[in-house]
Amino acid sequence: MLSDKELKYLEDLEKNKDVIYLLNTRECELIARLIRSYKEIKRQLTAIQINKE
Repeated sequence: MLSDKELKYLEDLEKNKDVIYLLNTRECELIARLIRSYKEIKRQLTAIQINKE
């Protein structure tokens, strides 16, 4: 599981035009998928936690 700091780093990386210019398309897609996957997992864990309560 990513920490909030790591997620912020990935989001900053995704928005950084200088870095994106240096990455290839597959690397950019990987970063975007990591962010989406992490957010979805976090959403599901929150839902499970709410259901437990």
